[in-house]
Parts: sequence; structure tokens; C-alpha cells
Amino acid sequence: MSVLRPDFPDHSSPFSREQERQRKEAAILSAAARRFDAEGVHATRLEDIAGDLGLTKTGISYYFASKEDLAGEVYRAAARALAEAVEIARTADGAAAQLRKLFEVFADHMRAVSEGRRHNLAAMNDLDALGDELHASIAAELSRCVSDVNNMIASWVRESGAPLGRPEPATFLVFELLDWMGSWPRRKRDWNIDTAADTLLEILAGGLKAGGDWQPAALQPGSPDVGVPQVFDREARNRMKREAFLKAGTRFFNKKGFGGVALSEVAASLGVTRGAFYYHIPDKEQLLEQCLERSFTAVEQALDRAEGGGRSGLGVIEHAIRDLIYQQASGVTPLLRPSLAAALPEARQRRHAARLRNIARRFGDALEHAVEAGEARPVDIQAAERILTHAVFLNGGYTIAAANSFTDWRISEDPLTATIDYVYILMRGLGAGQ
Repeated sequence: MSVLRPDFPDHSSPFSREQERQRKEAAILSAAARRFDAEGVHATRLEDIAGDLGLTKTGISYYFASKEDLAGEVYRAAARALAEAVEIARTADGAAAQLRKLFEVFADHMRAVSEGRRHNLAAMNDLDALGDELHASIAAELSRCVSDVNNMIASWVRESGAPLGRPEPATFLVFELLDWMGSWPRRKRDWNIDTAADTLLEILAGGLKAGGDWQPAALQPGSPDVGVPQVFDREARNRMKREAFLKAGTRFFNKKGFGGVALSEVAASLGVTRGAFYYHIPDKEQLLEQCLERSFTAVEQALDRAEGGGRSGLGVIEHAIRDLIYQQASGVTPLLRPSLAAALPEARQRRHAARLRNIARRFGDALEHAVEAGEARPVDIQAAERILTHAVFLNGGYTIAAANSFTDWRISEDPLTATIDYVYILMRGLGAGQ
């Protein structure tokens, strides 16, 4: 005799206490991930997370004993998701197929988050807020993921004959793109996830360039130098000091997030007193905003230089990206990751978001001209311009984890060849040389 069983499409029962607990824990983890991404662990209170869910602090504490326990589970979950995607990708046949599979699996993760089938995953940008033991455990898991992906890249170079010097710069790009994918559920109103995934996979498969070989153009970074005579100019000296403050602030924010940074440690890193620092920048919010302004200005100036040379559309894209990656890789101009704008008041967030959209449109216009001229492959322009915009920032969440895992190499050791290798996959794709 057959036994009738209830068939719930989501494989859950409203009468199961265990499943109800899992759903509530997932909701808490999602809310916490959003808060930690926007404000950092230090600046987030359990009351804030509870308020987002219509709960009291006690309602959170029933599931997680402390903020530290909650933060640990949030970042463990993100590390597990990445490890799961890497493990599945390793089952594919051939390095190029493994790398494509990695992005396919991660895109499926992001779809699940967007559709509410999986809780939000935090960006890996505030691990320093965790206790030493927990930090070491999560960092070790991330390090294994980075090592596996780096091995995939190395195998791909051998199999395809791609002319990369070392695999690490391409690994930086892979993790930068994974970081961009991690933002999809938070920004799903801005684009279609399926279109974004398809476009990214198209670029990974064949690159932006339409046919033929790709020879990197001569690098022309445009960072202005401060000449010796200016040291006697008080206004010039103040500009130099402000630039030093903003560079230091950018590096600290990228590493620790907004909540994890104290102005006193930024000042100490420059060998100045807090009073001297406050003379130029009054508070941490002002420092963050000025770091954002400086970073966006650097991107806009790189586009201006690229557009001013009478180059083709693809030439504008290549020169702008290579200029910016070189400046970051060589340590000349660190750029702040744009997601940190979430720590600012909403009105100012909108202003910075509008500026970033304008940067993306400039990349999109150049790509559209390249497609019309037949020098670039037809792709979805809106999705591609966002990929290119994100690719110019070396300091995405997963990329920081990647950088900290390369114990025997840093991109700054050979910034020129590293820059060329970083851009190679964007131009030629994984199918190049095969």
C-alpha cells in the first residue's frame, strides 16, 4: 500500500520547528551580512540588526550569543560558499572549463540569494574585526580557495599557451570579478542577474577583442609628480600632506572597513599626531568621503587621458584600465572600493553612486563604439560596462583575501608585467591560444 506524503515545493514544512529555526537564522545572517558590509562589524550593534528584522536584541541573542558569534557565522558562511564553488569547479575537465564552472556555480549562488533561497553572503572586507582564532580559521579556508584558483590559472596558462608571466595577476582578476558577482543580490534592481552572468561568461570565454591577436599598447601612467621647488610652497606642502592622508586612509579602509578604522592609527602610520591629522581632516566620515572623491577623480582622469589620445573605443578601455591597475599595483595611487560609500548618509551615497554610474557609462560608450567599429565582440553593453568599472578597483573583498594569501609574491613586485597579465583575460578570454 502506498503512503501519501505531503509535497511542499520548497521541501520545508511550516510545522517543523527545526526548519523554522533554520529560516529565522538565515534571516538574521542575511540582515547581519548587509549591516556588516555597509558599516563594518565594529560599528554595527545587535540592536541595529534586530531593528531591521522587527525584533528585539533578545530575539537575536536567542540564536547567537553575541555579536562576535554572529559575525563569525556570517563570514564562515561566505567562506563556505566560495569553497563550495571552487570544489565543484575542480570537477570540470580542463582548466578553462574549471574556471568557467567556478563563475557558473557562483552565479547560481547569487541567484539563490536574490530569490531568497539562500541568505545574503557578506563581502570579505572586515575579517580583522574577528578574534584571532576565528580570523585564522576563515583566512585559512580562503587561502585554500585562492591557492586552488591560482593552480587553475597556472594549468590554463600551460594548456592554452597564454603568454602570462605568472598566474597571480589573473587570479587577482578572477577574485575581483567574483567580488563583483557577490554584489548582485544587493543591486538586483540595477541589472538582470541572468544577463550579467551571461555577459561575464561571454567575456571570460572569448575576451572583448574581436578576433586576431592582442598586443598590449605602451603604458602611459599619468600620475603627476611633485617637484622639488614645491617643497617651499606652503599650499603645495598642504596638498602633499592631504594626499598622504588620503592614501593612508584608503589603504586602512580597504583593509578594515569603515567601522574598523580609527583615525589615530591612520595618523600614527604617517608619524603625525592626531591634532595634525584633524587640522586637515576633521573626522572619519570626512576622510572616507574625501578618499572616495579622490578615487573617482583618479578613474575619471584616466578616462580623460585615454579619450584624449585619439584612440579607438577598445583602445580607450585598455589604456584607462591599464593605467589604473598599474598605478595601484605600483603603489602610486590606491583606489578605495566603492562599496564603502554605504557607510555614508543616504543622500551622499546617491551622489557617489551617480558619479560611479557616469564612469560606467563612459566605459560603455567606448565599448559601444568598439563594437560598431568591429574591433570588439558584441556583448550586453550595460552589463559589460559594470564589469569593466569594477575591474579597475584592485581592492574588492575577495581580492583582499587573495592578496593576503600570496605569501611569496605581491602584485607590486613587478607592476608592469602584472598589469598586462591582469588585463589579458579581459581582452582575450580563456579561449585564447587554444
